[in-house]
Amino acid sequence: MNKPKSWRRSWLAVAVTAVLSSAALAQNAKQDTTPAPPANTKPIIGILEARPDTWNQLGFVYVREYPFDATPGSALKKPPLGPTSKTIFQSPEAGPGSELPVGQLIHLEYQPTFNMNLGKPDGVSHYHEFYEWGYTLKGDSIMPEPVSPEQHNGMLYRKKEGGWLSRPPYSLHGGSWNVGGMRNQLPYNLIIFEEGDGHVINTNRNGEPGVYRGRDGKGPPPGTVGDYRQVKQFTRPWLLDSVRDVDWEEDPQVPGRFVKWLDDATADGFRSQLVKIPPGWTAPPEWQKTYFENANRLRYMVWGEMKVWQFKDPKDAGKAVKVSEDYFIYQPPRSIWGYGPGSVSERGAIWLEVTYAKGLKHGGGPIEDVKRIQ
Repeated sequence: MNKPKSWRRSWLAVAVTAVLSSAALAQNAKQDTTPAPPANTKPIIGILEARPDTWNQLGFVYVREYPFDATPGSALKKPPLGPTSKTIFQSPEAGPGSELPVGQLIHLEYQPTFNMNLGKPDGVSHYHEFYEWGYTLKGDSIMPEPVSPEQHNGMLYRKKEGGWLSRPPYSLHGGSWNVGGMRNQLPYNLIIFEEGDGHVINTNRNGEPGVYRGRDGKGPPPGTVGDYRQVKQFTRPWLLDSVRDVDWEEDPQVPGRFVKWLDDATADGFRSQLVKIPPGWTAPPEWQKTYFENANRLRYMVWGEMKVWQFKDPKDAGKAVKVSEDYFIYQPPRSIWGYGPGSVSERGAIWLEVTYAKGLKHGGGPIEDVKRIQ
């Protein structure tokens, strides 16, 4: 059966359009020579307070090419959270060369379970005396969340891709018996930021003292209680499934962007959001150069790619670099976050954005308004 000429013409037009579109995309890909940021194999060191006469610069880490802690090429002698940890950022609070940092952002790759062995049925919970937060990049994890040190079986929370955690000091976790399907079923990739030195205080039962465990193997430093029996009030974490619980909404500040609110603690000077830009998004002129006098901002690329412009100072013309999934970007106080003319991303991008009002700990709020450079 012969097709009508009109059908053949329509089919030919579609085919030609597809070929031309493919050619155009290929040509654009060839023309885009934006380089990636320079490779970085050492943790970026944060800035707690900027000098008023100095402009700082953005920092970049490509996590996929970053060495695991305590392996050849790593700057760390000991892995803080096991052999699959990558410490990509540190606060300078502990001082240069310290083996026990205070404040660190760690990327973790926990492997799936390869045996049928169950955990011990009578474990105890633990807590920290500092804030920590985390975001699940891939996979899942079961998190026991008891509300009392005497509790044997606390709530079991399955934290999946897109899962957010804000854990305040004295928030109990661990200790419940995970059986059957209540164990992680997939590899678990996440980033976690500890505002303290990583110590853990185990609870106990029957009135026995708690157990302090420091990463340096030493006892509690001055000012640390180290015994759960002296804690007057335990706290609870904020857990949010950003895929299931909240939807994208228009960014109230930057036109054309979308956000998901994860946590916003005004008094504590802490905010976390997911940010999304669509393909072809162009930054409005008034948002092409912005900075904070005091705030620290940490970004982690969750998906896609985008161009980020680096500026030495407000008068600098800038230079673009392209970042993609699993890039970490640090914006210290008095550093310029910016874009150039034209499209920022051909595919679109999604990133996690965490802001501290001052320093790298809760408590310095509120967060100042961003400053624009015209």
